[in-house]
Amino acid sequence: MHRLAITRVALKEKLNKKHLAYIMLDEKRDFVDFQVFQEEESLLNSIFVARVDNIVPNIKAAFVRISPKQVCYLSLEDVQAPLYVKKQSELKALSIGDEIVVQVIKDAIKTKEPVVSTKLTLAGKYCVLTTENTSLGVSKKITGENHIHMSELLSSNVSEQAKEYGFGMIIRTNALEATEEELIHDFTETMERFISLKEKSAHQTAFAVLEKTEAPYIQKLKSADLTILDNIYTDEEDIFAEIEGKLPYLKEKGLLKLYKDDKVSLGTVYNFRGSVDKLVEKRVWLKSGANIIIEQLETMTVIDINSGKNISKNETAILEINKEAAIEIARQLRLRNISGMIIIDFINMKSKEHMDDLVAVLKEQIKRDSVTCTFMDVTKLGLVELTRKKTYKSLKEMIE
Repeated sequence: MHRLAITRVALKEKLNKKHLAYIMLDEKRDFVDFQVFQEEESLLNSIFVARVDNIVPNIKAAFVRISPKQVCYLSLEDVQAPLYVKKQSELKALSIGDEIVVQVIKDAIKTKEPVVSTKLTLAGKYCVLTTENTSLGVSKKITGENHIHMSELLSSNVSEQAKEYGFGMIIRTNALEATEEELIHDFTETMERFISLKEKSAHQTAFAVLEKTEAPYIQKLKSADLTILDNIYTDEEDIFAEIEGKLPYLKEKGLLKLYKDDKVSLGTVYNFRGSVDKLVEKRVWLKSGANIIIEQLETMTVIDINSGKNISKNETAILEINKEAAIEIARQLRLRNISGMIIIDFINMKSKEHMDDLVAVLKEQIKRDSVTCTFMDVTKLGLVELTRKKTYKSLKEMIE
């Protein structure tokens, strides 16, 4: 079983500034999940009534204001069926002065403004409601009779409201651990949130906050697979109280624990400092003696696999090294929270069958990522291209 810790930590020894760390360890005390969040308030996933300040056709973008001081970037390609609060002009297209409902999908990074979308997403405990996709569905990881049953349950409880209010809903993988009553309650609660938000927006003016984002660790806990968790620890009383208040079932199940030890901090028990040091190193050693080099650039990440101490030239042995590297690369992308374009240079293999085998392993590994990670292509030079959605700052960005 895995253990999870949520605690305040210092990323840099000389700074007093604290961050929140979400750390999950397996039985071998290896990191399974890891994320560091800034203590200051994030706008991510918050929903506002925004006013359109400017439209720039050349870059297919609009700049919208969600508060008197905060401007955000909105891709015009993202604007399909916006929810208007006020339409300034008679034109169908988005116009300057229009007031629309937007959701923050990326926090501000350095000199870049936050990114917003008119596609709204509301996460429940076992489901996700969307306005981008108005179909009803079930996670592909739920198969067989469970998939059929949950699909029927969703349709019978949601389809009527979905058509009336224009939304879709997807059942998450963690729904397997819920009872039918718990699922129906979650569907209903998530629908009511959206319906209330939509009706409320019609009577609001620009800069109104329709829904404020929850703490990032609360969002992660909502989607956590509780079947693999032994305990959830925190040594911060305010964090314990917030989790207990918003996710009471965690304490009811006996998972949530308040860690108390004046001599040894929770960060020390989970070896936070040592693990972070490893995760910012460029070179990662594999058990085979090979290694991978991770080079995070501003616009992309380049990953190179070297045979290192493993000097075997056998094609089958090289395939095994590449497979081992693929598994570790998927893990490193999650733990370092790397996003954007990712180029991987595996050790060269002559056999197409071996390359197909490697790609299958890589695809299987990135499927386990809670953040959207997509296999793009294998280039003529044998380079593998991936993309991973940007949802939060990478560990490297947090430290820098």
